[in-house]
Amino acid sequence: FKLLMAALIIYTVGCGKEEKNTTESQKDSVVNSLISKDSVTGQQRLQMKYIVSKGDTFRYVMVAKTSTSEKSPATENKEVAQDNEINYYYTKVVDNVESGIITYKVTYDSILISSQMDDKTVKYNSNVDDSMKSNPAFLQYNAVLHEPFFIRVSQTGEISDVYGLEKIHQNLFKALGDTLSEEDKQSIKESFGEQSIKEVLQQEYQMFPSSPVDVDSSWIKSYNTQILFFDVINSAKYTLKSIEKKDDHTLANIKASLIVEFQNKEVKEQGVKLKIEKSETSGSGIINFDLNRGCITNKQTATDLNLEMRMSAGGQSANTVQKVKTNLSVTLLN
Repeated sequence: FKLLMAALIIYTVGCGKEEKNTTESQKDSVVNSLISKDSVTGQQRLQMKYIVSKGDTFRYVMVAKTSTSEKSPATENKEVAQDNEINYYYTKVVDNVESGIITYKVTYDSILISSQMDDKTVKYNSNVDDSMKSNPAFLQYNAVLHEPFFIRVSQTGEISDVYGLEKIHQNLFKALGDTLSEEDKQSIKESFGEQSIKEVLQQEYQMFPSSPVDVDSSWIKSYNTQILFFDVINSAKYTLKSIEKKDDHTLANIKASLIVEFQNKEVKEQGVKLKIEKSETSGSGIINFDLNRGCITNKQTATDLNLEMRMSAGGQSANTVQKVKTNLSVTLLN
C-alpha cells in the first residue's frame, strides 16, 4: 500500500553460480515443497517465493488512479477536485538468477495519462505523436519508452537495485536541449532515476515474509511516512486466505487492509499552526500470486483519506478539508 500524498500539499547484489533453467516438472516439485501442514492445527502452510527461470517473460499493465479534493480559503471554500490516471504497459524478461536474486530486463512499452480538474482535461498517449508529447511535464515518459533497463529482486519481492538508466538520461538531456551543466544533469538523474522507477515497479510486487504462513494467518508490513506535515505509521496487514489449484497452477490468494496511525496531530510550519480536527483513513486490497510462474497475476488495492484541519496564524483561523482516494490495479497480460 501507498497513500499518494503529493497532491495534498497545500500550495544487494547476489553472488554465486548462475542457476540453470527449471523445467515445468521441476517447478511443480519446487512449488509442492513450499506447501506443508501445521503439525498442531493441520492447517495448510505456505512459504511464498518468486521462483522464475532465465528467459521467462511477463507483460503487465499497471493502472494508478488518484482523486483529490480540497475545500479551504485557498479555494474560496469551494470544493476543488482533480482526477489523475496513469497506465503503464511494460514487459519484464528474466535476465539472470543468482543465489535467489532475480535480474529482470524491463521495458516500458507504452504509457497513457489523463488528468482532469474542473472542466479541463489533459491527455498524454505515448503511441500518438502530437503537441502533448513535447510538453515538459511528459518528457520523462518519452525518455523511458522502449529503453531497456534492469532491476534486481529478491525471492521475497523486494527490489534491491535499479540500473542501466544511462540511455534514458541521455534522452532526457537531449530533450532539454543538451545544454545542461553537470550539476543540472546530476539533479535530473536524482529526480528521475533509480528511486522513482523503483517506487513505481515495487507496487507490482507483494513483499512476502521470510518464514512460512498458515492459511487464514497474517503478517504486517509497517513503514513511516508523512501526510502533509504530520508523521504517520502505515501498517499494511496481509492475510493468506487460500491456496488453490487452477489450470495445473498453484495460486495463493491474499487479502489486504491498511491502518494509518498519526504520531502527531498538531504541527507548526512557517508560522502557521495546523491541527487535525478529524481524520478518517482506510485501505483494502486483494492479491493473486501464481507460484508456478513466480509472479503476481492480479493485484487491486485502494486507499481512502479524509482530513479536516484548522489552520491558525496571526490571530486568525480557518478550516480546510482534504480528501484523497487512490486505486492501484496490476494485471498480468500474458
